[in-house]
Amino acid sequence: MKKLLLMLLAPLAICAQTPKADSLKKVLTKTHTDTQRVNILIKIGSNLIGPYAAEGLKYADEAITISKKAGYKKGLADGYFIRGQMYFNINQQDSTKNDYNKALNLYKQLNDQLGLAHIYVEQGRALRIQGNLADATIYVQRAANIYEKLNDDFGTAECLKLLANNYNLMENFDKALATYKKALAIRTKLGDQNTIAQTLGGIGMTYRNMAGGQAVSKHFKPAIDYMMRSRKIFMKLDHKLNIALITKEIGVTYRYQDKDKPALYYLLEAEKWFNKIEYKRELGALYKNIGICYQNLKQYPEARSYFEKCLKASIAEDFQQNIMEAYQSLYDYYKIIGNDKLSLHYHEKWMDEKDSLIKRTNFDRLSELTTKFETEKKQQQINLLSKENTIQKLSISKQQTTIGIIIGVVVSGLLVGGLLYNRNKHKQQLLAQQQMLKQQETITQAIIDAEEKERKRIASDLHDGVGQMFSAVKMNLNGLIDRISFNREEDRFLAEKTLALVDESCKEVRVISHQMMPNMLLRSGIASDVKSFIEKIDSERLKVNVEATGFKNKLESNVEIVLYRVIQETVNNVIKHAQATALDILLTREDTGITAIVADNGIGFNTELKDDFNGIGLKNIVARIEYLKGTVEYKSAPNKGTSVHIWVPLT
Repeated sequence: MKKLLLMLLAPLAICAQTPKADSLKKVLTKTHTDTQRVNILIKIGSNLIGPYAAEGLKYADEAITISKKAGYKKGLADGYFIRGQMYFNINQQDSTKNDYNKALNLYKQLNDQLGLAHIYVEQGRALRIQGNLADATIYVQRAANIYEKLNDDFGTAECLKLLANNYNLMENFDKALATYKKALAIRTKLGDQNTIAQTLGGIGMTYRNMAGGQAVSKHFKPAIDYMMRSRKIFMKLDHKLNIALITKEIGVTYRYQDKDKPALYYLLEAEKWFNKIEYKRELGALYKNIGICYQNLKQYPEARSYFEKCLKASIAEDFQQNIMEAYQSLYDYYKIIGNDKLSLHYHEKWMDEKDSLIKRTNFDRLSELTTKFETEKKQQQINLLSKENTIQKLSISKQQTTIGIIIGVVVSGLLVGGLLYNRNKHKQQLLAQQQMLKQQETITQAIIDAEEKERKRIASDLHDGVGQMFSAVKMNLNGLIDRISFNREEDRFLAEKTLALVDESCKEVRVISHQMMPNMLLRSGIASDVKSFIEKIDSERLKVNVEATGFKNKLESNVEIVLYRVIQETVNNVIKHAQATALDILLTREDTGITAIVADNGIGFNTELKDDFNGIGLKNIVARIEYLKGTVEYKSAPNKGTSVHIWVPLT
């Protein structure tokens, strides 16, 4: 399935024009107090967010410096907030997070509800870019609640748009569409053409996402219509960045329909707009889509050029997801043109980047949990010290008898506090461990899902591509043999043998493609599907006996898929490595779990030799069963066959 893309339209402040900033600079020369100067500097900075963020940094820095000296907390909070937005636009994520946290703490001290709402919105944006949709949605919902209490329609509509974006990324498209249309109603009432255009674009992309990666869908027409309406408004307003963004998304939408010529037209148009404003953030994804269009149109030199631009831009952005996709695009390109050496090179790069991305995601989440735990632990220590200090002050002013009572209370309080602290510490450690386990399970599930999708893609390619070509070759050979008269019987025998080999190859491709299809597991349950798989094995080479008991009802989908793949891989290992003549498979389902035993009479191996043990792919089997919280035990010795004992709990 094609990847669902979501347009990240520029924040509201981007839409302001530089002439307003220029007029504010003139006002700045006439200010007399620090407070007035800070407020004007912040207004100038807010009008330079976006393409002009690098220039605006100096105004935010000056506002922060003056606010610190003057003790102006409101100005300091706004300064950090504006500078955080600028760092966000120039892709300095650590600096963005640091400034947002400082602004958040100051707004809380000031009880500035509007400031808190603004910072929650921007933190939600940043978290979404990092892929943390759950936390991003929480922050935006907090902001929406504040705006509603303040009767701020403008802020409420902005939050609705961001929530709709998140629902899109979560693939909850019906909810995204309803939320966008609610935002559109508010923005139409307000009459703000810029935000109306943003919302129209979001609705268009939601319709595109509802197409579900299909090249033909009823949702594409409303998708293009809404995006074109959005682009028309942005063109009237001359909002260059948003023109570039929506033009790019129109091109992507045409590409999803396999309409490469109109797609290329709009994507190249978007490239011109991005280059006009020297905006680098979207170029990696843009270049990739242009490269795909050229590749589909068989303009291979242009395709290679844009895939290389995609890789260069993605590395410059330090956007690991785009880097991975750039390597994948180059791998696909060199595979198509038949350059096996470079195809292999970029395939290895692609897989390395994918592994790195998974590890980085896991590490970031672990670091976040560790930091949270340490912060809470320090706060508990501070609270305990504060209590001790209060008690000491009270003891100075009391009588000797009162001192004794207080000391008793102190001791009891410390004991109780210590117990509560230790209990909370243990609870936090347990929570961190649970979060790590949950994250590992999520990653494992993602890997399994990705593998099943890749199996389906390869199976489809084999069936629809290689299988059909073999069928055509077989048909052509049949016709050729019928038309040719052979002078020698040996020539006829060779031709018929070749035809038989092609026929056997057709059958082999069909069997492999059917084995790889993940949806076959949804037919009749694990027991029946294992038997169907075994029936396709050459019984003269390997006699297989399958016994299954207790499988009246189907299992949970994930359990069936993982268990089927493990048995399939185990049997394939026997065929490839064991040199066995007989294989027994026993499947038993009980109330507590499933037992699977796969035993052969082959050459066996030494399970104590690590290289031999890993060399036949057994680690992959162990990892899959561990995901189901089960166990795998290998019993084998040289020349004594191998038996694999699998246990998967059902509770």
